This record gives sequence, C-alpha cells and structure tokens, in this order.
Amino acid sequence: MIKKVSILLSALLFGIFVSAYSQNGLNLKGKVLNKKTGEVVIGAAVQLEELELWTITNEKGQFEFKNIIPQTYTIHVRCLCFENLTTTTVINRNTVDDLILKLVPTSYDMKEVNVLAKKGNNISTSTNIGSAAIEHVQATSLSDIMQLLPGNIAENPDLSKPQQISIREIGTDDNTSMGTAIIIDNAPVSNDANLQTLSVASSREGEFSTVVGTGIDLRQISTDNIESIEVIKGIPSVIYGDLTSGAVVVKTKAGASPLSVKLKADPKIKQMAFNKGLKIPSTNDFLNINFDYLSSFSDVTSKYKGYKRVTGQMAYSRVFMKATTPLSFNTKLSYYGTIDNEKTDPDAMVANEEYRTENQGVRMNMYGSWALKKKLISNLKYTFSLSYTHQESYQKKYRTSSGGVQPISLSLVEGENYGIYLPTEQLTELTVDGKPVNVFAQVTYDKFINFDNGIINKILFGGEYRLSGNYGEGQIYDITNPPFISNSSSRPRSFRDIPSLQNYSVYLENKIIIPIKQTRLDIQGGARLNNYQPFDLFSSSIGFYLEPRLNIRYTLLNKMNNQVFDLLSFSFGMGKTFKSPSLIYLYPDKAYYDLPVLDYYTGDPATQSSVFYSMNFNTENPDLKPYENLKKEIGLDFKIGRISGNVTAFEEELTNGFQFEPKYEFINGYKYITDSIPIGVKPDISTLPVEYYNHIIGYRSPKNNQQTNKSGIEFNLNFGKIKSLYTSFTLDGAYLKTTRYYSTMDYEHHPSSASSEPLPDIGMYPGGESKVSERLNTNLRMVTQIPQLRIILSTTFQVIWFNNYYYPLYDEAPIFLFDKDGNIIEFTQEMRTDPDFMRYVNVKSDYYYLKEEMPPLFLANFRLSKEIADKMKLSLFVNNFLNYRPMYQYTRSQSYTRRNQSIYFGAEITFIL
Repeated sequence: MIKKVSILLSALLFGIFVSAYSQNGLNLKGKVLNKKTGEVVIGAAVQLEELELWTITNEKGQFEFKNIIPQTYTIHVRCLCFENLTTTTVINRNTVDDLILKLVPTSYDMKEVNVLAKKGNNISTSTNIGSAAIEHVQATSLSDIMQLLPGNIAENPDLSKPQQISIREIGTDDNTSMGTAIIIDNAPVSNDANLQTLSVASSREGEFSTVVGTGIDLRQISTDNIESIEVIKGIPSVIYGDLTSGAVVVKTKAGASPLSVKLKADPKIKQMAFNKGLKIPSTNDFLNINFDYLSSFSDVTSKYKGYKRVTGQMAYSRVFMKATTPLSFNTKLSYYGTIDNEKTDPDAMVANEEYRTENQGVRMNMYGSWALKKKLISNLKYTFSLSYTHQESYQKKYRTSSGGVQPISLSLVEGENYGIYLPTEQLTELTVDGKPVNVFAQVTYDKFINFDNGIINKILFGGEYRLSGNYGEGQIYDITNPPFISNSSSRPRSFRDIPSLQNYSVYLENKIIIPIKQTRLDIQGGARLNNYQPFDLFSSSIGFYLEPRLNIRYTLLNKMNNQVFDLLSFSFGMGKTFKSPSLIYLYPDKAYYDLPVLDYYTGDPATQSSVFYSMNFNTENPDLKPYENLKKEIGLDFKIGRISGNVTAFEEELTNGFQFEPKYEFINGYKYITDSIPIGVKPDISTLPVEYYNHIIGYRSPKNNQQTNKSGIEFNLNFGKIKSLYTSFTLDGAYLKTTRYYSTMDYEHHPSSASSEPLPDIGMYPGGESKVSERLNTNLRMVTQIPQLRIILSTTFQVIWFNNYYYPLYDEAPIFLFDKDGNIIEFTQEMRTDPDFMRYVNVKSDYYYLKEEMPPLFLANFRLSKEIADKMKLSLFVNNFLNYRPMYQYTRSQSYTRRNQSIYFGAEITFIL
C-alpha cells in the first residue's frame, strides 16, 4: 500500500505541469465591514484559500487581489475581536469591484457568535476552536479545551497533577502524548530536553512532579491569550513534523483590542488575567500585552499541595509594503513560571518533608509571511523560535532503613573501594537542575499556478532545523547522604555532558484542485525527509526517515448541481509520521552496581570496615530509532439546508514506541570471610579468605517495544437553530478502540527467589501482552442564544453508552531460560508446576482476564455567559449539576467506585475597559 501511495505522490508532484499560464486575470477589490456597526475593519487578514494569496485591509477597510482567474474561491477573513469568516464566492466581472465582507464582532448581541468547535476547512481532518468557544468553556489550561473535541470526555478542572493530551484514544499514554505536537505561533513547544528525574537506569524518578519522557504539561499553557486553536487529527501537511498522533496549532492574540481584566474563581482555582492590544498611532504596528496569574490547591481544607502559574507575553506585529508585496512580521516574547509543590501536613507522623517542581521559561518567536508574487515564488513563510527554561525539582525526604545502619559506596569508577556507614534514618535533600534550550527554524516557499482549464496547482517546499539541549547541573545531592540506598544505585551527573538532539528536515508537497464539470477534486500529496541526530548534511547517527502523506477530497454535490445537497464530499487520507527519541531515551544515565564484598560493622569507626566492588554499565541503546505512526482515514461531509455533519472512520498503528525495559548481567561475585578477624582489630582484606559465587544484576535500558493501535468512528451533526427557541442543537461523539501492547518483542525477567539464593537463570518471555479498551460516547450540545438579552446558555448531555476494557489471554510462562554460560533451556509444560521452576511463571490473579463492562453513564453540564453592555461579562459553569454519581463494582477487583465526577462549579467576571 505504501508503494502505491509513493507512486501516486510521484505522479502528483512531478507530472502536472502540462498547461500554460492564463493571461485573463481580474483584479478583485473589496471592503471588510463590522456587521454590527457598519464601520470599516482595519488590519483584517483576507486570504484566498485556493491560491493562498493574502493581504491586509487598509485604513479604509479595503483590500485588493490582482490577476485572479474567474472561478469559485473560498475566502477567509480573520481579525482579533471578530468571528472568523469563511465564505465561498464566484469571482467574475460582475463581482470584482463591489465585494463586501462583513465580520461579526465577538459580542453576545450577535446571533452568529459560535461557542462550539467546528470542523476545519482544510483537506486534512481537523477541528477549529475560536476565541468565543474558548471563552465560553472558561478553561484554565489547554486540557480543558480538548473536551470540545468529538470523543473526548468532560472532566472537572484539575491542576493537582501534570496534564497530558489525548487525541482519538482512550486514556493517555507517554508515547502518544509525546507524539502530539503543540505548536504555538508556528513554532513547536518541545519537551525533548526534559531530564527531570533521579535515575532511569534504576527506575527512580523522585517524589516530585515530572513529565520526563512524555509530552509537555498542558497546565503551563494559559488560555487567556489564545485567539484560535486548530486540532489536526488526520494526516497533516508535510510542514508539520516530529509528531505521530496529531498537532494542536495555537494562535495567540495579535491586533487591536480593548483592555480586558478577568477574575475567575472555583473551589480549587483562583485566576486573574488581563489583555490589551493597541494600535500604534500613524503606523501599521500593533502591540499586544497579556498577563495571567493562577493559584490552585487540590484540597481546599488542607492547603499543602498546590500549583501556581504566572504567564506573560508581549507581542509586536506589523505588515510592510501592504499595497504591493505585503510582508507580515510578528515577534513575541513570552514568559511562564510554574510551581508544583507538596508539603507534609504538620499533623502527619513525618514532618518537614517537601516536594517541589519549579519551571521558569522565556520564549522568543519571530514569524511571518511574504507575498512575493514572483514567477518562481508566490509566498515565503518563515519562523524562528528560541526558548530557555530553568527547571528545578526538589525533594526533602526522610530515608529510613529497617535493617539498621547501612554501608554505601562513594566510588565513581569500577573496582574495589571502601564505603561508609549511614544511620538508619536521615533527612535527605535532592535537587535536579535542568536548563533546556530549544531552537526551531523553518522556511517554506510555495508557488501557485492557475491554468486556463480552471486547475489550480500549489507547489510547496521548504526545510526546518531543530535543536534540543540541556545545560543544567543535573542531579545535585550529598553523596554521603543519598536519597536512597541500594546495591543498584545512581550517581549525580551533569546534564551539560549530554549531547544535544538535532534534527533537520526537508519537505515537498503539491496540492492540486481540479474542477470536473460542476464537481471538484482536491489532492494534496507530499513527502518529508528527516535526518535525526545528523553527523552532517548527508549522514546520521540515527538515520534518515521518509514520510509520504496523501489527502484526497472529492466534492460530488454542491448548490449548483442539485437541489437537495448544499454539500456532499468524500475524503481519504493516508500517511506516515515519525517522532524522534528525546534525550532521556537517547542518553540515559549509567547503571551503577555496588557489590558488597565486606560488611564488618562494629559500631567503632576505628575497627569497622565496609568494602565494595563497584561496576557501572552503559545503558544506551545504539539501535534505538524513532517511533512511527501509519494513519489511514475516510470521511464524509454533507449539508442539507440547515442540517450539516461529518463522519470520519480512522485507523492508526503506532509502532516502535519507547519504554525502559530490564536488562540483566551475569557477574562473578565474591565475599571476604570475616570469621578469622580478631575482635577489636580493623580487618586487613589482603589477609582474608575469599568466597566466590554467581550473581545476577539488573538495570533498565531504552527499547522500541511499545505499540498502540487506534481505530474508530467520530461524527458531528449540526441540526441548526430553532429560531422560536433561540436554540441550536449539535450531536457529536465517537466510537473508539485502543489497543496498547506493553511489549512487542521478547523481554527478559528474573523472578525473586523464595530463598536467600537467587534463581540461576533468566527467563525470556514472549511479547504481545496487551490491553484493549472500547468506548462509545455522544454529546448533545444545546446552545441557547438570546441576542436581545446578550446571553448565551449551553447545556451538554454526555452519555457514555459503553466503556469496556480487558486484557487478552497471554502466556505468562517464559519461552526458554538461559544461564551465565549461554545455555538455553526450553521451558516445558512440566516445568510450570515444578517447584524449581514454577516461580518463572508470572501467574495472574483469577480476575485478571475478566472483561470490565461498565453500563451506560449520563452526565449533564451547564454553562452561562452574560454581557452587560460592552463593558462587562459574567460567566458561570456547573459540571454534573444533577449530581448523578452511581456506585459501580469492578468485575476484575471487586472494589467499588463512584462513576462520574462530583458536582463542580465556578464563575468568572471580565471587565472591558
């Protein structure tokens, strides 16, 4: 199938230049007006989608496009404080001089204001969320906005733990969240250089909050400065890379807007924000300023675990040469600071413990577009982004030992060394200091060709560069008072010693629009070539990876060729995407093992002695490669009168996901015999007899052994508005099936022994252990809007019709055993019950393979927004206002839980000055 797609892409990219340019273009002139006041709108961005030509309205609200071929075009108009306008217009000699476009201000006395998510107009499957919808949701983080997507479940705001994104799946997963690109103002927000953990080799992350090895924490992104969001769920354009699951494209505010001050409160969250966009007099320049402060506590009765966030942004934008070849220039400087901390309740048994994660980051972003209108280049788009973050994770915790005083080694090199003894209890401190730096640069060129036969062709090509490094001091702690004691230990390391991750990519794409009588065929195909961790331009330490992508849409029916359908179109998409390993997977810390060879404790420093034989192992995996996702989907869009909708069936196969898996080493151990040491004499190891034995040690190493299969159907039906009720009805939802494979290859395991003697062999187990989850949910959204009262009321009735999960049967016994000499023994049926081998069988409980089938669940949420003149907005929400929380007993564990979130409410007030 991939070969067929590649052949089609080759034909699409290189075999279409067969016609001559048209010389019969028209000059399209128009004006953009405020629909409410009739005043002209200055600084509105007007774009012809098919040609991707754009311009900015002047001081009189006017715009002009030159040499336009007469036919049907889609026009997009965007301006801050207005609803985005998308309209289809037939351009001919009767319309070129008097095109009037009216923008709807984001005001509740306008009936066209939209507070729901809408399907995107792009050929790739996407969902658009405007500023009015974001405002009505009363979101505190990007995670809250995601509940507007079909198939996602509504949840109460919760900032007590990191938030990970989920697209087209049930639950969240480290690999899929890391593979979802968060793009703010054309530049990705990267978590690849995050190393905030204690030791991955010994499976110790620390007690502090961290998102190392996953996607970014959505809590750090404030929603009050967001103008629009596009969630790309299907096959993205080749300009988007280093992703697998999808992309969330965020545009922050730019342009003139009044000063707004927002105050928000609910039982756990308090927030204050202000925004101002001003036009600099006598220029085309705009300056935007935003500030946001948020404080949250997970338990309002015991404020010892909380989260705080401060964000701010200053943005400058200008368009040069508006009348000829407009060049947009945007530069934005943003700051964010978060504190995620937890302290011990004084009433608890253990006092003075504390866990804290602090992040402070600055980000500079420059981006824009230049409408060159040359023979070889129509547009040039550019982005440059530089970010720096100071991450500090801190824990203060008591380390206790039930076995009395404990010896530890301090050696950083292999070999025999003397250790020290630590008391049974100590208050330890650990700091992990990280300083990630991310650089992103991208340049994209495109060329549009208008043919005499009505065909429009767009060729796009470009390249990008990414760098992610960490220049922090790493783990900082007193090695004579470490956070934990174990033979499998760790040592501090500086992050500055870790190489940076660098990627560069080049891409080529062609989009062709073919009118076929009164129907239309859109084809977008391209390829992206990635070089992950390059040695130079033509060599790589990880490799080159090609991503073919294809989207096709055929519009069969429209207003001009039938009397029933205003629109009927079919779509198909298929493509491959890759995500590079992050630094934590590429360069994990070494595994240290301190084998005690002498433990002679007397309580007297003059006579006691501890000796270790220290070893360290390189845990890097030279065969680690990026993980990939193969996406396929088909869709249907329709509109009949006021009823419209879309249905999309999709299938995704994410393979080679990252995971740290155990790895074992056979070593020859030895111990000094202490029986001959005279009392009161410090032992001399050169005179002591030695006892030898075999030993097995384990540590963790990164592997490509995770897989996630996603499939389902998502839909959205808009039944339009019943004018007499001032209410519109929308039904959306999805059937989702997610299968996660915990191991896709054979893996090793060494069971614990029932005696003091360790088991002599390592078991090799089959891959394929998995979990299957299925869910069908629908959301009936009723939006009542009364413009005369300037009020919008939305009620959502969410039904989870079924929610099932189960673990398919899996052979819990090893395939074979191997020993230190490399001898391989097949694990037979008889060995499953043999007392010498039965511990190798990983027996599950009696309930493990039962299917959990939860009955239907109903949830009702309510939101209200009210404008008082043009100076104040009041909003409130109530989640689960019926307080319906049925008790459910799990089939697999027999324990009980209350399904549905508890009743939750909040309110906010916005002053517009």
